[in-house]
Amino acid sequence: MEPRLERDDHILRVDGDVLEVFDVRYHARRIPLKWLVVRVETLRKNRMVIYIGQNNVDQPLYAEGKQTPDVRGDVLGVGIEAEEEPPYRAFFSEVAQLCGRTVA
Repeated sequence: MEPRLERDDHILRVDGDVLEVFDVRYHARRIPLKWLVVRVETLRKNRMVIYIGQNNVDQPLYAEGKQTPDVRGDVLGVGIEAEEEPPYRAFFSEVAQLCGRTVA
């Protein structure tokens, strides 16, 4: 079975070599895994934002840091509490392994 993560208002799943992103407030989006870039930015008060988008350069699929300029295009920002981050890291680590990409 392909990797899948369901949280509150969104679903992330891999379909072959594409990540599908579904969000109740956001339109559905498909991103080729070779272009997928995910950045996690730490905010104040134990909050984080996970930016999911694309860029066609050689870089880790998942890393901490600000989203610009690493993530381009129509970006989905998912606001979470810091303790909610491990399932996202696990999901995107599995995705990275599937497509031969790294996680920072």
